[in-house]
Amino acid sequence: MNEQKKLHPNKIVHFSVEASVGSRGNFRGTVLGQLFIGFLYSFGYFDFVIVGLIIGYILPVIWVISSYRFLKYRAVKTESLPFPGFIRKDPGNMLVIIADIIFLSVIWFIILSGLYDAKWLKSVFTMLFPFLTLSMMRSLIIIPQNSENNGEK
Repeated sequence: MNEQKKLHPNKIVHFSVEASVGSRGNFRGTVLGQLFIGFLYSFGYFDFVIVGLIIGYILPVIWVISSYRFLKYRAVKTESLPFPGFIRKDPGNMLVIIADIIFLSVIWFIILSGLYDAKWLKSVFTMLFPFLTLSMMRSLIIIPQNSENNGEK
């Protein structure tokens, strides 16, 4: 019971996934914290650039990298998961990560530079996007890992 199940061979990805969504309590705390601070930031109650940068860009980038690397690991380990072939290979997986990070970078450059200061856009990228990323990581943890359960429903 003392031996902890290894979620990913890479220690940084393992730590990120475990700390963010490794258990129901971690998942709940991470999501509620992100939603609460995201709400405060989006609607101007806690409107500091550094807060927007951390909760809207840095944390989501960490979660995007961790989720896609974890997704690749789980897709290779569990053959029955219906993920495209390019996710199972490194160039494709890395391209998806880079595209996601570029997308986040452009959006947050627009938000933080003041070019477009819509509350709905801040809400999407401080609350909805992180929630979806965290939910994807949590779902990958819940999916059975062994191949014996692949045929069962």
